[in-house]
Amino acid sequence: MGAALLEEFGRGDARAREESWRYSKMALRSLAQQEFVAADANAELPETLRTQFDWPATRRRRVVVVNGAVSERYSDLADVGAMVTVGETGGTYAVRIDGKIGEPMQIVYVSIPSAQPSRWQTNTSMVIVNGFATLIEQHVSLDGAGVLGASRRRIDVGEGARLDLVSLCDLPESMSLYRLLDVHLAAKATLHATHVLLGGRMQRLDMQVELAGEQARLESRGVFALRGRAHADTQLDVRHVARDTTCDILWRGVADQRARGIFHGAITVAEGADGSDAKLSNKNLLLSALAEIDTQPVLEIYADEVKAAHGATVGQIDERALFYLRSRGIPLADARRMMVTAFCREVLDGITDVDLRNRLAGLLVPHVDGASA
Repeated sequence: MGAALLEEFGRGDARAREESWRYSKMALRSLAQQEFVAADANAELPETLRTQFDWPATRRRRVVVVNGAVSERYSDLADVGAMVTVGETGGTYAVRIDGKIGEPMQIVYVSIPSAQPSRWQTNTSMVIVNGFATLIEQHVSLDGAGVLGASRRRIDVGEGARLDLVSLCDLPESMSLYRLLDVHLAAKATLHATHVLLGGRMQRLDMQVELAGEQARLESRGVFALRGRAHADTQLDVRHVARDTTCDILWRGVADQRARGIFHGAITVAEGADGSDAKLSNKNLLLSALAEIDTQPVLEIYADEVKAAHGATVGQIDERALFYLRSRGIPLADARRMMVTAFCREVLDGITDVDLRNRLAGLLVPHVDGASA
């Protein structure tokens, strides 16, 4: 079942890796049957692809990674000054942010297919020493021969610092992507993370967050919207280690046609993490009889004086609400699109940048347009 890829991508012992991939074994097996060559890190970026990530708000504050390698040609950090440094140590790209950055930064991961299936891998270390930063992470790719990308990132948010992370993966059917995100939050540090997963042959997000310092806070928002045979697997693992820490997790999922979505959200409140407040909500919509969504919320508490709640649902569009919209003269297809879009947009409400929030909402529309009747 793709044992080599499972060992490469998984975490923990063999049994833990096997269990965490139980709903994605078929997708992994399919990838394991392919022969991949190394992706071309010097590939040219066509204009049609550059327009997908050339957001005016992030010009001169952008790092571009082409097939796993930072591209000096396409990157531009002219406006961040000495507050941001980017370097490479032992094959790991290191980003250090020291101070408040008033405008968002952007890291773009670009996948360019070769004549035959190819793969790339990148490791990144990011340290937010103090202050506040907004980081937009975007994955884009051209359709073509299959590409398998693997991105591993460690983020350390220092005492009292805050990072707003917005991650967008809008991938063609030929692209597969594995992401490991390991986050450490110091005392009074905050991470507000919003993930949008669209398309892709297979997307896998492993996100592990340790609330290591007192009063550390995590706000996790996410949505996957899948059509065709797209496959998305999200694994969240949040650990409350220190006292008076908070996590607030809100994820939504939509699957249409033959798509499959997986969500696993685990919260652990360790011994001694008294006063922790943990919430997890995962709601999903199935828009086709052939689509599938598997969800598993897990809550483990080993401390006293803890507030915790978790829940998950998988359902269909509310027919009563749909009837109400149709009774107001709205065509069926438009009514369904409005309801599904509103369901997904809830996770975007925490993004304070209005232009960014509207841009992400606009990218959602093609993935819910024409929802199965």
